[in-house]
Amino acid sequence: MKISISQIYKLRKITGIGIMDCKIALTKTNGNFEKAIDFLRKKGEKIAINRASLKVKEGSIISCINVDQTSGTIIGLSCETDFLSKSSDFLNFLSKLSDKSFLYNTKEDFLSSSYNGKSIQEMIFEKISVFNEKLELKIFEKINSPFVINYTHNNKIASLVGFSSKIQKSIAKNIAMHITAMNPIAIDKKEIPKNLMKKELEIIRFQIEKEKKPDQIKEKMIFGKIKKFIMENTLLNQKYIKDNNLTIQEYMNRSFSKNIKINSYKRISIF
Repeated sequence: MKISISQIYKLRKITGIGIMDCKIALTKTNGNFEKAIDFLRKKGEKIAINRASLKVKEGSIISCINVDQTSGTIIGLSCETDFLSKSSDFLNFLSKLSDKSFLYNTKEDFLSSSYNGKSIQEMIFEKISVFNEKLELKIFEKINSPFVINYTHNNKIASLVGFSSKIQKSIAKNIAMHITAMNPIAIDKKEIPKNLMKKELEIIRFQIEKEKKPDQIKEKMIFGKIKKFIMENTLLNQKYIKDNNLTIQEYMNRSFSKNIKINSYKRISIF
């Protein structure tokens, strides 16, 4: 299979790895990007694990919570140009939609809901003629919890966090900001998807097998790498971004009752 220059540059953009290494990885995996990334990681290249994101050519996202702070949404509207996605008219329209979004549980219900005598979908269609670009509601995510906080960064990354009880807003916001910045894959070890854990173990074993060490030492190295993977990628075990002396769990324990838990979170990015 012939690998195109655009494929190579796309993999380079995702991984940050050199052009020739990207070309070899794509050639070895017949152009499969996911397998090419695994190939590079098995070689020992440090590449961030693929997490929840949406490949939108252009657009913006926003998070919002209701007055009671018990429900929150992330919605995202795609368009055709970066210029429009950053314009005040586009962002004001997105914000207007967001203010009503937490009243509904699914994207379909939201799009068909009425707003001043028009459906949300009709409002989007009308804006197509105004902006002269194709628009589509690409993202709709929702969290319900006894206490929900939100955070949006540059309208390109947005997070929601649901807590088991109401807590100080500034502390909750710090955790939402941490999630936005550090992009955990799960709250804790038991919530890591089994297929992801299996794949990570395979990659680690492949890396360690190349070491000229006794099997007993290799098993200890595998255990250490798995532990590091869990610590670096699960929310409660991650080092708090504002104080690396604390994990998020320790930050929570120090800040309020140990009985308060993070029920769920969502983090969406577009690129």
